Amino acid sequence: MNKQLKSFLVFCLKLVVTLVPAYFVYRNIVMAPDWSIDDLYRLFTGKSVLPLVIALLCLAASNFTACMQWKLLLEKQDVHLSYGHLLKLYHVGLFFNNFMPGNVGGDAKKIYDIRMQGGQDSVGAGFTATFFDRLFGLFFITLFALAMGALFFVHDEAQRAFMWPSIWIFVGFCGLFASLFSRRLGNFISSMMAKFLPEKISGRLIHMFSRFQKFRSLKLWICISCLSAVTQALRIFVHYFCGMAVGVDLSISWYFYYIPLVAIISALPISIGGFGPRELLAQSLFARAGVASLESVVIQLLAYFVSLVLSLFGAFVFLLDGGPKAKTEANDADGKDA
Repeated sequence: MNKQLKSFLVFCLKLVVTLVPAYFVYRNIVMAPDWSIDDLYRLFTGKSVLPLVIALLCLAASNFTACMQWKLLLEKQDVHLSYGHLLKLYHVGLFFNNFMPGNVGGDAKKIYDIRMQGGQDSVGAGFTATFFDRLFGLFFITLFALAMGALFFVHDEAQRAFMWPSIWIFVGFCGLFASLFSRRLGNFISSMMAKFLPEKISGRLIHMFSRFQKFRSLKLWICISCLSAVTQALRIFVHYFCGMAVGVDLSISWYFYYIPLVAIISALPISIGGFGPRELLAQSLFARAGVASLESVVIQLLAYFVSLVLSLFGAFVFLLDGGPKAKTEANDADGKDA
C-alpha cells in the first residue's frame, strides 16, 4: 500500500475516533436540564487565575523531574548529555507532542535529537530510554490509582469496579517489564521472534532487549521510582488545580483515582492529540463523583491548555536554538562528562 494513502487512512481513522466520542461529550452537556452557554462563562471568575498559575507551576516542576529520569536512563546506556541541554530537547519534544496531529511525535523528535547529538550508536539508546520513560510513568500513575482505590474506594460498591481496569493494567505492565528485564524470558522471546520475523526486524528487537538489560539496577529503579512518584503526583495536581479554577470542590483522592485511567487513554495513539476519548472517559468517571458534565470536560481542556502554554518554551528553543549550535554544546558537554 502507498505510504501516503496509508498515512491518510490512519489519519481518517484517528479523526473518527476523535469526533465520535466528542459528539457524545457535546450531547451529554447540551442535554443537561436548563443548559445555557452562559454556564460556560460562569465557571470562570477572578478567583480562577491563581489555581491556573499553580497548575502551570506544578506542570513545570514535573517536567524538571521527568527530564532527570530521562537523563538517568540515557546515562545507563552511556549517552552523556548535560541536564540543561536535555531539558531543552525534552521541552521541544513536548511541543511536538502537543502541536502535531499524533501524540507520539514528540517522542520521535526526542529520539532523533539524541541521534543527532550522540551519534549513530545512540539511536537505540534514545529509543529505549524514551520508550521506557513513558512506560514507567504510566505504570507509576497506575500505582496511584490502585493505592487510592485500596485506601478510600474498595468498600464503595459504586467505585470498587473501577479498580479492575487499574489492576489489569498493572498486571500487564508487570508482565511487560518481566519480558523486558528477565534474561530467561528475553532469550525465549528472542528465539521465538527469530523463527517468525524477518532477520532484520528480529535482530533489531533482540538488540533492544539487550539494551533493557542495562536497566537491571536496584539503585536506578529506586531513583526513577522516586522521580516518577513526584512527576506523576504533580501532573495529577495540575488537574486538581484546574478543577479549583472552575469551582469544583472535590477531594484530591478522586483525581488520584480517576486521572490515571484518563492519562492512559490519552497516551494511546488512537485519536488526534488524545481528544475525544479523554474527555468522554473523564466525563463518565467524574459524573460518579458528582461533577457535572461541563465542569469535568473543562477541567481536561484546561489541563491541556496549561500543557500547551508550557510547551511553547519548546517552540522557542526549536526556533531560536540552531542545530549546529546545539550539537556543539552537546559535544562540549560530552567532553566535560568524559
